[in-house]
Amino acid sequence: MSNFYSTRRERFLDEEPYLLLVNATRANVAELEGYLRNDLASADENAWSRWHSFLAGSKFSLFVGDYSAGSPMQEIARAFPSLIQAVEAENLPHPIYQTEPVFLEELDGYHYAMTLLSLAKLLHHDDLVPRVVALFEVARTENRGKDALYEALLEKLGLPTVHATGMLRFLKAHPLLLKAIEAEPRKRPLFIAEFLKKWYPSMKGTYWHGLHDKVPQSFFGYWAFEAGLVTYLWDIDDSSYRDLPFYPKDLVDYARTHGAVASPDTCVTLAAQDGPPTSP
Repeated sequence: MSNFYSTRRERFLDEEPYLLLVNATRANVAELEGYLRNDLASADENAWSRWHSFLAGSKFSLFVGDYSAGSPMQEIARAFPSLIQAVEAENLPHPIYQTEPVFLEELDGYHYAMTLLSLAKLLHHDDLVPRVVALFEVARTENRGKDALYEALLEKLGLPTVHATGMLRFLKAHPLLLKAIEAEPRKRPLFIAEFLKKWYPSMKGTYWHGLHDKVPQSFFGYWAFEAGLVTYLWDIDDSSYRDLPFYPKDLVDYARTHGAVASPDTCVTLAAQDGPPTSP
């Protein structure tokens, strides 16, 4: 049997279709980066936004795929700042080009926020946590003060919160994570285990749900990263649920055994984002 099957973290990942998908996606990333470097001046007015959107989505998929396939945690941690740089270029306001904010009222957006926030903290890129939160502050009126779990996570991370007691956007599984936070310590593992059992069905409607059953297979892995974040932040014993599907146990183990790491200076601001092309 190939080493792929002994190292993969995602049980649904099959080697041949996964490698074909990864190679095609990496080629797309290289092509998009080439467009942004060389072809923007001659492209239509929407090209910048379109290319950055595709680039961020492709890098996100590859990042999750690397974790799913069993890449070493140190490599995954080193790759995270580049992912955030791509996501910032897609979602932060730009003085020239149109960008799209992420809305937490949409299930895809909520999952995206939970995933990026969890990855930043669990990979010990603490300096990137405020930058991740800033992505969702673009639509602050729509996103803040309307989900008690999101606000509780920000509070535990030492960031400003907006009152949202008892309010949750999605009610099929995530109330169990909120209960885990609020429960006495000995009961917390029970709520997280139940959350993990309900998590995947509760994600029906996202763009990636069910992709493992498609032919050709076109998915990079299913992970309830927020279960790992709650486990880590509240120092919960995960021995009773660490082997359940969708729980990112290697990520939690990494967080518990490694210290904070410094991220390269990849900050994207209004001034730093690519401006309009200029003639030499």
